[in-house]
Amino acid sequence: MELLPTIVILVHPIAALTLIWSFMKQRKWRQKRRFLKSNDTQVALKKHVSDGNKLMLATVIVIVLAILAEIFRAMLDNSPYYTYIMPNNFHASGGLLGLLLMTILWRSGHSTKQRMENKQSFSKNRDKHGRISDIMAIFIIIHAFLGFLYLLQII
Repeated sequence: MELLPTIVILVHPIAALTLIWSFMKQRKWRQKRRFLKSNDTQVALKKHVSDGNKLMLATVIVIVLAILAEIFRAMLDNSPYYTYIMPNNFHASGGLLGLLLMTILWRSGHSTKQRMENKQSFSKNRDKHGRISDIMAIFIIIHAFLGFLYLLQII
């Protein structure tokens, strides 16, 4: 395969690996928060929320990169672009499911934060947010493996 097509195709996996690393790092908040003092907890919580917002945006960007790479592949193969961007494998379908789950995770985090700021009970929301994060972590590992197999198929 030529250099430019290879680079374009690898942009998505490299960005995705960076996103996965950031997501797993973000999940460590659950363990860290137990050992923080009250002032440090507020600062760390603000960083957690800010990082969560960035992760949501990065998720959308990584998916857009995947779509653009598929359009580029279609152009190289002189095929209609829609044949490449339609989810036609488990990895592509899983990416859309991942976006849905990430949106649910992001919204549950904001719901938890809102309940906390309004001095309402937020422990159930916080636990739900954590469980969704656990499910996402498992899903991400499966999705990355399927992406690796798909990458081997197209390269």
